[in-house]
Amino acid sequence: MEKQQNWSTELYQGLEVHVTALRKEDPPQLWDYTVRICEPGLDASAESELAAESGDDEDYETADEALAAGFSRGYVLVDRIRKDG
Repeated sequence: MEKQQNWSTELYQGLEVHVTALRKEDPPQLWDYTVRICEPGLDASAESELAAESGDDEDYETADEALAAGFSRGYVLVDRIRKDG
């Protein structure tokens, strides 16, 4: 069964940072996140359009905490892309 993903998006330094909170399977009361970064207007679900993608190994108590952590991680990734680019 495919999980529905609800992406939140913010524009940061000219790139779109997309974050979704994901309920963990074990233990199911905890959360994780996925971050995708792409140019504005591109499809963040298409792997070929991504500038970066990330998650982490932490456990978050709520979906809001996972989203906040995801955006923090996304900003770091954008900073690295902009610095290296």
